[in-house]
Amino acid sequence: MKRNQILLSSALLLAVSSAPLNSANALFDKTRFVLHLGAAYYAFHHWDLQPYQQGKFAAGAPGRTANLVKGGLALAFAAHEVSVARKVAVNSKSPLLQKLTGGLNTLSSEMSSIGSSLTGGKVNPAELEKLNTDTQKFSSDSAAAGQTIKDVPVAIPGL
Repeated sequence: MKRNQILLSSALLLAVSSAPLNSANALFDKTRFVLHLGAAYYAFHHWDLQPYQQGKFAAGAPGRTANLVKGGLALAFAAHEVSVARKVAVNSKSPLLQKLTGGLNTLSSEMSSIGSSLTGGKVNPAELEKLNTDTQKFSSDSAAAGQTIKDVPVAIPGL
């Protein structure tokens, strides 16, 4: 069942993200925005935050190198998804989405930077904790504005 959910989510995300941007798709801006951010949040929570909290990034942990590389790749994917969500918001006529674009540049750059560090074998717990705090803050700001963001399970190629 879980595999089917992931495949369905992946197919939906691919279909929504590959559609050309035009006025006919303006109705789907909020959906696309939430799907891209949900995929980014899932990648961060599933491949970075959970392994970090479980001690899989700690020196001497079994499979540490593989976990760090997976975490770095997941954050590269997440940064891309946040950038796509930002483009959707900037190009949207929705005042809500345009209001939410401010924090997305920060999230994307943090994810890229931390992802590069992880792929290089370096873990900075303070950076991971700050990114977690920033994603939670953005989620609560978004929910307060009327747009809830939830993790969207997607398959990340190679992970």
